[in-house]
Amino acid sequence: MTIMKKATLTAAAVALTAGVGHGEMSAWASEQGTHQLRIVHAYPEHTQHGRNMTFLKEKVEEYTDGRVEVTIYPNAQLGPITQEVSMVLAGTVEGSYILGGILESVEPAEAIWNIPFLMKVAPGQGEHMRRVMYDETVQEILARRLAAKGLKRLGHVPTLTGFMLVGNNVRPIETPEDLDGLRIRHPGGLMGELYITELGGSPMTVAGAEVPVALQQGVVDGLVTTPVHYHDARWHTKYMTLPFYASYGLPLFVNLSWWEGLPADIQDIIENKVMPETQEHAYNAVIELENNYIEEMQQPPYNVTINWVSPSEMERFTAQVRDKAIARFVEVVGPDGQELVDQVLRLGEDISIQR
Repeated sequence: MTIMKKATLTAAAVALTAGVGHGEMSAWASEQGTHQLRIVHAYPEHTQHGRNMTFLKEKVEEYTDGRVEVTIYPNAQLGPITQEVSMVLAGTVEGSYILGGILESVEPAEAIWNIPFLMKVAPGQGEHMRRVMYDETVQEILARRLAAKGLKRLGHVPTLTGFMLVGNNVRPIETPEDLDGLRIRHPGGLMGELYITELGGSPMTVAGAEVPVALQQGVVDGLVTTPVHYHDARWHTKYMTLPFYASYGLPLFVNLSWWEGLPADIQDIIENKVMPETQEHAYNAVIELENNYIEEMQQPPYNVTINWVSPSEMERFTAQVRDKAIARFVEVVGPDGQELVDQVLRLGEDISIQR
């Protein structure tokens, strides 16, 4: 390692420890011809969340010829997921790869991804989500609204195509009535509580690290989550019910002032080369993982019993929840909310889910 390289890494570490903001750090880095991109997320490196960021790091450093050095802080190393937005805004780090449900507290339009039964998604069937991920109308609205909050939204990097209808330890779920009275853990956000409540369940919030114990001790009867994370984290229940009730937002964003301080050619590389490749890599990996995991988790030692709700019952689920969810979303977000809903519906008009 060269003396210059060592100096760069040492200064970055000292700046992080001392809480030096992005402006001072970026100015120093620019003098050295490098820029530091520090990204936090709350998940272990072996999960799809971690794998996606490893891929992005490699591509950023490769395509910028080392002019941008990326450091990933996984597994909530620098603080809980609920503090990640504040860390980015304060310049403690430059970026965050977060759950949409958390970012909704800053920008509720991010809930567009998880309005129940708005997107047509199922294991290995993510075309509707993919269209939304790349759609210029959707992305412009979300980016514009986050920019007003001081954040540059780089894009949606999936770790899933959607959330299972429910996983639980009590009974198979075949009708909306089967959820009545069940205590179901959800990841928070604008829609999780509404979805479970409207189906007669009792919504509960439990920190991710505490989910296995909560399931084992019966604090919760089940949960809603993505099959990929469910399997990676070993959150298995006796039953899982498919298809999916929603997709889910996985936004990657950076501090807007830091972004605007980058040279134009680096902005172009990250936005128009690295991000599309990262998104495509993540999407392809998720499609393969969902199909493989659904098969694997039905076998020993996991022995999860998986059932699919019939099309007629899916219509009943949809009728019971979707319109109320859309109304809440539009009420909170305003005119942009209705435009987002209308665009997502248009993008899925010719899509159907196959069992």
